[in-house]
Amino acid sequence: MAGEGCGAVVLAAGEARRFGSPKMLMPFGESTIIGAVVHALTRVGIAPIIVVAGANFDDIKKALVEQPVEVVRNPNPGGEMISSIKIGVKALPDSLDRFIIALGDQPRIKPEGLSHLIEEQTGSGKGIAIPTYEGKRGHPVVFGSSYLKEIPTLGNEQTLRDLIETHHSDIVEIGCDSDAYVRDIDTREEYEHELERWHAEQ
Repeated sequence: MAGEGCGAVVLAAGEARRFGSPKMLMPFGESTIIGAVVHALTRVGIAPIIVVAGANFDDIKKALVEQPVEVVRNPNPGGEMISSIKIGVKALPDSLDRFIIALGDQPRIKPEGLSHLIEEQTGSGKGIAIPTYEGKRGHPVVFGSSYLKEIPTLGNEQTLRDLIETHHSDIVEIGCDSDAYVRDIDTREEYEHELERWHAEQ
């Protein structure tokens, strides 16, 4: 499977202030928002999958209890996203060939698209593969194993974008045929729009 030798970090620690309730646990398809993301990753054979939770740690862990994931806690969920990224990457084994950093609120990503990203990153010889749609960069991002050691050294004031721009010559952009890779859910209106798109794709 495309995901062999590939792990994942799923970012789900945000406080969802704009949404007004725990958005990761909102219904989506036959699961929840976070459940749909995890399901797509597992379908590709990606393992291990580290879910970084914070504000709703116990509820997210309970919701994913039957999924092959490890849920780890970010003790500062109101902080910058880089803190969750570093926590998640540190929990991955050094033996991986590559890993994915995924957003927990992109429930329309599909196994086929994830397989394509991994295969393109593998074949490109580049260490970073970024999905694009109509010229816009999105997520999930695939990293080669060398970044397992570099990401945890980033300062708390830095971002993943800073890291990526530092290694701009090591990037391959992968064109995708769906806006699922450049959209996430911050508000209830966006949630309703993603549900509408999902239903239209079925």
